[in-house]
Amino acid sequence: MFGIFGICGLLVFILARPQEYVEVLQRLPMLYLFCAGAVGGFVLDVKLRRNDPQPVPILRWVVAFLLWATICSAVKAGPAFQPNLIEVGILFILFATISHGAQTLHAFRIVAATVMVVGLFLAVVCIHQGLQDRSCIVTDPEHPGEGTPDGRPCEMASNCYETDAEPGAEYRCEKAGMFGTYSIDDRVRYRGELHDPNELGMTVCISAFAMLIAFANQRRRPLTIVAAVVGSLVVLYCVKLTQSRGAILVFALVVSVYAIRRFGIGGVIAAGMAALPLVALGGRSGEAADMSTRLRYEAWYAGLQMFKQSPVFGVGQRQFSEHHYMTAHNSYVLALAELGFIGLVLFICLLYLTVKTLVLGVIQLEHVPGARPAQVWAMALLSSFAGMLFAINTLSFSYHTVLWIFLGLGGAWVSMVRHHKPDFDVRITSRDLAAIVAGCAAFAFVVLPLFLRFKGA
Repeated sequence: MFGIFGICGLLVFILARPQEYVEVLQRLPMLYLFCAGAVGGFVLDVKLRRNDPQPVPILRWVVAFLLWATICSAVKAGPAFQPNLIEVGILFILFATISHGAQTLHAFRIVAATVMVVGLFLAVVCIHQGLQDRSCIVTDPEHPGEGTPDGRPCEMASNCYETDAEPGAEYRCEKAGMFGTYSIDDRVRYRGELHDPNELGMTVCISAFAMLIAFANQRRRPLTIVAAVVGSLVVLYCVKLTQSRGAILVFALVVSVYAIRRFGIGGVIAAGMAALPLVALGGRSGEAADMSTRLRYEAWYAGLQMFKQSPVFGVGQRQFSEHHYMTAHNSYVLALAELGFIGLVLFICLLYLTVKTLVLGVIQLEHVPGARPAQVWAMALLSSFAGMLFAINTLSFSYHTVLWIFLGLGGAWVSMVRHHKPDFDVRITSRDLAAIVAGCAAFAFVVLPLFLRFKGA
């Protein structure tokens, strides 16, 4: 398990981003060092016969998607091709090292525990942020979303431009937290890829909350259960502070998957009843929420027009914002607009195969002796994907590292099962592929256009 240190380091530095606020870490290319450590550790594990080099079934679809993204980028992205190529390489390394480097139950637990701890860390940091009083924040024009509090209290941004204002500085009146974080319109958030409250809320639900349930289910000891309950309440409070309607529903969906598994058809009703108190937590509402929805529909319409203008190659990876003033706010529209119809099909294949593998794993391992831990983790990942697949309807997540981390965890689960049951194999059949192509065609040519017309976009 020499690759585990590199994998866990990658997870910490990608999600928590300590290199951005710990000065000593800025002197070394830590992400590249951990990438090298993860890849080198995997090679060493293979040579020592600790790991099996056999690729997981989803790998071919990952390669196909990333290769197609590279082709579209080469055709359409122009000067952005090189940074896009680097991003594709990082996503591949992240997925491949996680999915092939954690092939035993012990290794999988370490990686899952790292994801859980980082998720709880994000929740605690953001709760601290949400409990602060508003203060004047000097924004950083070179790094959107970052800023420095100057210590002056405020009620609105105009207060910050009064006495003691720094000439030429741009101010916001927000809640300042640890590590240079601050809220946006009083909604808590983090840094980097998690600077959006909606993405933060979803991430802490599918990482910390789902993994807490898994550890509690696996051990079933009083202390572990208490820790899971406390951690879940921390996550729920963080979600409340994000004011994200989507994140609240993701939290409910994680619970719902377990309810459906436990109670069958009746679990649907039980899950709905369990979700009612969560909906009462609310989220944004009123004019601001309505405006956000209208802008989202406008972005979807723009994405549909991009697809119509270039149905094969799209507009190129990471080029949506070059053709519209805001991001797509829908991962499926984003894939369609940037990578064309083929890109959307390949993207859906990634998600479909992961979910199909987990569902069949839960069913097929039901009566296999000693397979309960694998079932526990399959349920955790399945609940995470249920929440994520719903949430990315309003998030631009096609190349987001959180998505690729969980795709990697899905692959790692397969590697873990194969370690004890080598004949376990789930693939996309020709019938599956035909259904996916038909579904994508219906989405691109019928469902999305009619929905936008109905909404007046």
